[in-house]
Amino acid sequence: MPGISPMVSLRIPEDHLLEIDHRVGYDGMRNRSDVIRQAVRRYLSSPMPMIGERVRIEVDLGPDLTVRMREFCKLHGESAGTVLRQAAREHIRRATVEDATVDRILSMRMDELRARFDDDSNAMR
Repeated sequence: MPGISPMVSLRIPEDHLLEIDHRVGYDGMRNRSDVIRQAVRRYLSSPMPMIGERVRIEVDLGPDLTVRMREFCKLHGESAGTVLRQAAREHIRRATVEDATVDRILSMRMDELRARFDDDSNAMR
């Protein structure tokens, strides 16, 4: 590797270190540093998790919902991504409507209380 690069210390779980050691000797990797440098190069050259309108996430549905999702997708011929996008849209829509409704109710109640307080304060004069 040309030039001098800074030394960086990091902690790696033992099982990862064993995996790194297994890769020494393959594809011209002479030592752990070569393996780690190559892994960092690959990581940095891969696309960022958010690309335009696309977000890569991992969702743990749990065992029961995973089975239901598979069955639903088979029955309806839809992909899990399509189902999850629709669920996200519906959840956001519902939460937005509920938030607006709660805000409107609170605002109306505060207006009622202000009017009552104003009426009470006028009655005492």
